This record gives sequence, structure tokens and C-alpha cells, in this order.
Amino acid sequence: MAEEPSRTSEFEAALAELERIVARLDREELSLDEALEMFETGVSHLRTASRLLDDARGVVEELIEDASGELATVDFDLPVGEAADGDGGD
Repeated sequence: MAEEPSRTSEFEAALAELERIVARLDREELSLDEALEMFETGVSHLRTASRLLDDARGVVEELIEDASGELATVDFDLPVGEAADGDGGD
């Protein structure tokens, strides 16, 4: 389990860099070359964050057990039309 803080730190660092890049692209007038370089760096951080989220999803799916003690896969997505606050979207 020693890897978990490392993955968490790596994810948080990638997310923080993405936020910094987006803020800079939003507020500064950059040359096309600078903007493209920042975009490329942002895509790299996005791929890292996405990979880490996929890895975490796999771990969670492996750990979820049903009532019989067997592992079961659970869909993380809300059903279409269901609101996040649980009111069913009505």
C-alpha cells in the first residue's frame, strides 16, 4: 500500500498543473508557440490524471463485494436522467 500516497500525489500534481495551465491560458496573451506548448503540456498532465483515475477505478471494482462475499463490478455512472442530488431529475 506504500504506492497509494505516490499515486495520490502524482494525481494531485497533474491536476494542479492542469489548473495552472488553464488559468494562464485564460488570463494571458500568449504567442501561438507558447499557447501550443502549454496545451501540449496540459494534454500530457491530462493523460497522466486519466490513467491514474482508470487505475483507481480498477482497484475499487476489485474491492467491491456483494452479499455472498464474491467480488462484483459496480457501474460508477449515474443512470441517464438521475440527478447527482438523488432527486431523480424531476
